[in-house]
Amino acid sequence: MVKLETVRKDAPWTWLARALEDMKAAPLISLGYGAAFTAVGLAITFGLIAAGYGGFAPVLVGGFALVAPMFAVGIYRISEIRDRGETPGLFDFWSISGSRLTQLGLLSVLLFVFFLAWARLAQFLFAMLSGDSDFQLATLQNFLLTDPSGVLLLVVGTAIGALLAFAAFTVSALSFPMLVDRDVDAITALVASVKAVTTQPSVMIFWSVIIAVTTAMGAAFFLVGLAVTFPLIAHASWRAYKDFNPTPLPSAAELEAEAHRSEG
Repeated sequence: MVKLETVRKDAPWTWLARALEDMKAAPLISLGYGAAFTAVGLAITFGLIAAGYGGFAPVLVGGFALVAPMFAVGIYRISEIRDRGETPGLFDFWSISGSRLTQLGLLSVLLFVFFLAWARLAQFLFAMLSGDSDFQLATLQNFLLTDPSGVLLLVVGTAIGALLAFAAFTVSALSFPMLVDRDVDAITALVASVKAVTTQPSVMIFWSVIIAVTTAMGAAFFLVGLAVTFPLIAHASWRAYKDFNPTPLPSAAELEAEAHRSEG
């Protein structure tokens, strides 16, 4: 079990404000991580366009956002080190203990499963509804906006993507920052994240909407805006984690063992 603090419903605005402070304290490192994240997205996009599969670019870039938390570990470290009153460094990511990296890797696999599910479902929907439309980006854009089947594909695909994105958010909102901060196992961190969403849904749904809108705004500027919005959301996610302050509670076996030690 995990104990969580109760947070205000308007807390996400505070998280964003404190995230800006984190970015101002280490702008080159924060924006550097954001630029690297954006570069990967651009490489995927231009690679698909060059190969004649530009129509798949929005699908894969959208799916790429599902695994964003595992790319934000270095940004969480910036906020963590600032909280200790120290100066963040570029390679602080590598100072994370091996046990924590292992647990982070396990959660990353789970997010990658969400990514693969999204890619497969998008491929299935495209095959069912696209008809003779090819994979060129311009052709797909015209198909989505003018053809009834294209509009249906856009609506259904967006709905499925939103559900998968919220599922990924539910398991990762607090879990990745928690694993960076504490020596806990991946299951405990995942439980903390799910509990935050299920027990305080109003604030977490509000936070997920802010993340979605901010990410969409960043992606709208040819993905370049993600260089700013990605680290902003990552720093804010760390602040969210600190506000909830998930604390693992001792198990029944641990309580019994402690009772025996006290009696002895």
